[in-house]
Parts: sequence; structure tokens; C-alpha cells
Amino acid sequence: MLWTRFLGLGALAVVAYALAPQGIPRNTIYAIVVSATVAAFVHRYVGEPGPDKRTWKYMVVGIGSWVIGDALIAVMKIDGGQLPTFSAADVFYLLGYAIIAVGFARAADENGLMFGLEELYECLIVAVGFGLVTWVFVISDSSTRSFSEAMALWPATAYLTVDAFLLTLVGSLYLVTRSATVPLLAAAAGVILLVSADFASYSAASNTEVYRSTIPNAMWLASYVCFGVVALHDVQKSVRRADRPGPFKFGRGRFFGLAVAIAVVPTVMTVQLARGVPVEQWGWVIVGSSALVILLVGLRMARFVRTLRLQAAILEDVARTDAVTGLASRRLLRERLDTMLATRGDSDVFTLVVDIDRFAQINETFGYRVGDSVLREIGHRLVASVRSDDLVGRLGGDQFVVAMTRRPGRTDVCETAAQLQFAVSRKMFVHDINVALDATVGVAAIEELSVCAHRPEGRSATPIDGEAMMQQAHVALTAAKAGQTRVGRYEPDMDRDRHDQMRLLGELDTAIRDHQLRVFFQPCLDLESGSVDRVEALLRWQHPREGLIGPSIFLPDAERTGMLPAITALVLDEALAQCSALRRRGINLSVSVNLSVRNLLDETLTEQVSAALAKYAVPAHTLEFEVTETTAMTDPVRSVNALASLRSLGATIAIDDYGTGYSSLAYLQSLPVQTLKIDRSFVSKMNTDDTDASIVRSTIDLARSLGVRVMAEGVEDAGTLDALRLLGCDGAQGYFLGRPMPAEFLADAVAKLDSEMPTKLEWELARERI
Repeated sequence: MLWTRFLGLGALAVVAYALAPQGIPRNTIYAIVVSATVAAFVHRYVGEPGPDKRTWKYMVVGIGSWVIGDALIAVMKIDGGQLPTFSAADVFYLLGYAIIAVGFARAADENGLMFGLEELYECLIVAVGFGLVTWVFVISDSSTRSFSEAMALWPATAYLTVDAFLLTLVGSLYLVTRSATVPLLAAAAGVILLVSADFASYSAASNTEVYRSTIPNAMWLASYVCFGVVALHDVQKSVRRADRPGPFKFGRGRFFGLAVAIAVVPTVMTVQLARGVPVEQWGWVIVGSSALVILLVGLRMARFVRTLRLQAAILEDVARTDAVTGLASRRLLRERLDTMLATRGDSDVFTLVVDIDRFAQINETFGYRVGDSVLREIGHRLVASVRSDDLVGRLGGDQFVVAMTRRPGRTDVCETAAQLQFAVSRKMFVHDINVALDATVGVAAIEELSVCAHRPEGRSATPIDGEAMMQQAHVALTAAKAGQTRVGRYEPDMDRDRHDQMRLLGELDTAIRDHQLRVFFQPCLDLESGSVDRVEALLRWQHPREGLIGPSIFLPDAERTGMLPAITALVLDEALAQCSALRRRGINLSVSVNLSVRNLLDETLTEQVSAALAKYAVPAHTLEFEVTETTAMTDPVRSVNALASLRSLGATIAIDDYGTGYSSLAYLQSLPVQTLKIDRSFVSKMNTDDTDASIVRSTIDLARSLGVRVMAEGVEDAGTLDALRLLGCDGAQGYFLGRPMPAEFLADAVAKLDSEMPTKLEWELARERI
């Protein structure tokens, strides 16, 4: 490589210079090395293709200025001429230093300038501190020089200060790139050689002549070689800068260097006072240096504060903008809604929360990057579906918000919700697949007419803010999803129901400990024998204030919070206890217990059931577990394993609410099912609705073909019971046969039903006589 050959030949030239006799031999070697270095920089400038070409132009001019200074020195030394402490050569030297320093400071890559003003201010602060130390401890040492003699050597301070500035620039370049490359090491070596040569020259100088010897001149020549290596190094091997640290990540190295540089002024002042040097000799230097350091530190702090302000502005913009879609964030939505509500006058304000159905499948199938692109597309569609002064934002996940104001009677918010749903459901291709997305919308409205109509007399309406409106729309969305509707509109009762549920959930743990949960039993009639063959265990909460509470009020929340296993254990224990008690009285009944998803995923379920059966000495075949279609298919593999394990104990399995879940024959082939229970929504209307009658009939036929037992829920009258008998249904359950009741009433109710209900044969004979 060219730079390695240059380095090797340059090193030989430096050695040859040191060994050669003074005069023409040394000057020739010196001139050759200097000319080669200039040629190297010209070559780099001409061939530089990148954004750093300007830097190499500065370097060429700066090195050229040094060469002119060297030429002037050579002329002055002809015939043994003396070198004064300041001459025309120093002008070119200092000018070259300044130009090279500017070249370093203007270094750039494809990302822009390598150094910011912050780094330049820090380098200047360090350089001023180094220059002050040089002046006090090297140049104006009172033991050897008077004040006037020291003043004559001011160029030394200038040289060493600029040397320190270059050295700190090289150090900063390492902090920026975080890579010790050949050009960086060569530049550092060259600057260190300059510092050493200048220090050696001026520390041994008199007030009449600068000390020029072989060693300083050889070091200057070696610095030329190092700079030539920097120019000739392969451009393709340059290293990209590392990520620039933020304003709060100052770095220990940078902090320590700045702290030392700033501490130089008071340290120098203390040392000078301790040495007894007259203040008039150094006081003005300290004052000038202090002022310069204070100015530079002030400029650095100003840049720091400016950076903080820019960052704060960026963070403010980020806080108001959703990072994925570029729409308004929750914060901006809340602020704009607050403004809409405060300035609405007699206008209506609407907030619509749009939830994308089945969006999770996009992320699961194609990944989050594709999911984000889909969210952006949906955001564009929603913006295009509303007016330009309406605000569209994203709450997070797959939920968007539309906030708008309208004149009273000028809009139908349900139509707007339908437009938003249509925008979401329009054809969208992801990886050449047409994905079908739908949306559920929750609506909250502040309308002048509704406010006036519902405002109590003599009382002003409760003020509402943007956060509360979004919360109300979200409550309406939850209600819409629970009710299987596409659009939900907020009503105050929704909040009351939600608050009641949260309150009850907080009291549920106490209810379990205080035995407020009770198990009721509902008889199930076997239509073949006309007698009760089983009972279903149903949970009730005997609340001390609210009275009897049904399971639909508290069980869903109990399942989400993890309290359901304890509740299921309570129901199972009470059901088997009552079954055992009835069997001891000669009443042989089976008992059915409902299981949820969490129960099926509990690996200890089979052990708990086995222990409970052994505790009450109840045969396993008298225990039946009921699961819904949706429950069984939430995690099909684990659910099938759990049910098969229960079946292996001898218990039977029933599908509850059949027809309301997946309604697929596939799961019936994999689940160990012995009973299908037709949902009450079909049975209760089978005598008035032909569709429901067909569903009941087809389910009974299906059960018969699969060899499983079928039971109908929701039998509310004798006509329904007769219709089920006519279709060949195996069992029935409903209010007509008996409501859920405490255990103490169960034996009498069973005896009464057994005495009143005919067998299948008796019913058929009676029907023939009619």
C-alpha cells in the first residue's frame, strides 16, 4: 500500500536527517520529505470523491504555509544567521496552524460535519488551559526570565496552544468514531511530535534567539511524515462515526478533561501566589485567560441549552404524534377534545373509538412491520373518511379515535361510524392476500339537546373533559363487543354497571372466605323414564347488601383475575357433598359442574377431581362436567387432553350451550363427549320459530347419529316439553321443571317431579288416546 511505503521511506529519511551533517545535506533531506508530504496532500485532495474534499483543501493550504515558513527559516540560517523569537516565518507557521485547525474542524463524512460546535468549544477550552500552563510554567518562569523577556516569547504560547487544540481535536475525533484507525493514530502521533518539538524549542530559548537543534527539527520532520500517512491512507478503509451521544450522555472522559481545563485558572493563580511571583507580572494573563475560558464555557452551555430545547421540542412533537401512523397521539387527542368542549358553544361534540377486529392475526401471520403498514393504511383511510377539521388519532394497539364537532342536527353519528367501518373493511392486500378487516365503534357524544333533557332542574351539568369522553367511548366500545353489535353508544348506565362490577370484584375474595357463595341445584329430567336423573350445580352469591347475585355478574371478572380455580373447587366440593348426601338417602342422581377455559388449562384439575371423588366416596360416573364449545376450542390440544383425563377417571363430558359457539362437527370428533345440551335460545322459541325448531330437530338427529345423549335447556312450558318428546330428545331442563334451588329443597323437588312426570311410554299412550 502507498501509505506504508511512504511511512517506511519517511522514517528512513528522518533517521538520515538526524545523522547527516548540517547544511545542504540536511536541508535537502528536509526539503524532499516536505515536498513529498505536500504532494501526498495534493494527491488526496484531487482524488477525494466524498464530502470531505473541502477538508483536504484546507490541509493542502495549511501544509503549504508551513513549507513557506520552513523555507524562510532555511534562508535566515544561511551563513549561520540567528533566528529571532518572532519572524516572518512565524507568520506563515501560525497561519498554517490556523488553516489546518479549520480543516480538522470542518472534517465531514456522508452524514455531515464530524464535529459540532460543542466539541469545538470543548477543544478550545482545553487549549486555553494548556496555553496558560505553558505561559506560566515554561515561558514566564520568574527564576530565569523577567517579564519583558517572557513577553518576547509569546509565539511559544501561541504555538503550544494551537498544538493543544489540534491534539484535542484528534481526541474528539476518536470519541466520535470510536475507532483507532491508521489515519487517526498517525494524526495523533504527528500532533504529539509537534507539541514536543515546540515545547523543546521554546523551553530552551533565550530572549534573542529561538533554540533550533537537531532533535526538534527531526520531530517536525517526523510529524510531516505522519501527516503524509494520513493523506495517503486508503479512502475505502475509513470508518464511519459512531452514534453521537445525547446531551445527557456527556461521557466521563469529556467531563474530566473539561473539568481539568476549567480548573487550570484557579490552580495557576494559587501556584503563582505560593511562588511569590508579583501579581503585576501574571495578573493580566490570568484575567484574560479567565475571561476567555468563561466565554467559551458560556458558549458551550448555550449550545447545551439549545440542544436541550431542541430535544424538548422533538419530545413534545413525539408526545403529540403517534410514532407508527403519524396521527395524533392520545395526549394531543385529549388536548384537542378539551379545546372542542371548551369552545363548542351550542355545537355537538362526538368522540368515536374505532377498534380493528382480527388485527392481531395480521401481526401473528405477517409480523409487526407489516402490521404497522396496515395501521398506517387504516389511518389514511379514516382521515379520508372525515372532514379536514376533524381530528383522527391512534390510542395504541389497533384502536383509533375520531374527534369532531357538528352543528345540532347536522350529522348522524351512526352514519359516520358506518363510514369509518366501511373504510376499514374495504379491500386491502397484504403480501397478495386480501385481508378482511372489520371495525367495532364506540361512540360518546355531548349534544346540546340531550344535555338539556337530562339536566336536573336547578343543577348544572357535570363538566366533562377530553379524557372522560375517550373513556366513555371506550366503555361504549366494550359494551358493543360484549353485545355482539358493530356500534355502541355510551349511556350513563354503562358506567354504573361497570362500577358495580369493579366493586363486586373487590368484594369477591371476602365472599369466598366468608362462605357467601352458595351452590344451587336445578333438576334435569330424563324423558325416557320420566324421572330426574341428574342435577346441575349452579353458583349464586348471597351478598349481604345486594341479595342473591347470578354468576354472569361476577364470574367473568373472577376468571380474568385468577380467583376462578378457588371458586370451581368450592362448587365441586359442595356438588359432590350433596350428591353423596342424596345417595345415602337412596336418591341416586348424577351432578353436573361447569368448567371454564382456565379450569381446562389447570394441570392439577384431574388430581383435584380425583381427590374430591375419594373424599365423598362418590362413583366417578355420577359426575358430569359441562364445557361450552368456545371454551373447549380456545386451546384445543390442552382442552382435549384435560377432558380426556377427566373421562379416564370415569366422569362424563357434556357440551353446554350447543349451537352458540363454533358450531362445527370437527371438534365433536376429537372431544370425549357423551352429552349435547341444546342452548335455551333455540329451545325456548322452537314452537314459535321454524328456524329454531329446525336447529333443535337437526341437533337431536346429529346426536342420535353420533351415539351421544342430547338434552334441551330452556324448557319453559308443557308445549315445549311435548315437542321435545315428539322429536326424541333424551332429557330436558328448564323453569317448567324446576328453578335452581338450595340443596335443602332438592330432595322434595325431585320426589315431586318423579311423581308428576310420565314416562315416555305413558306419554305416548296418553297422546294416542287424545
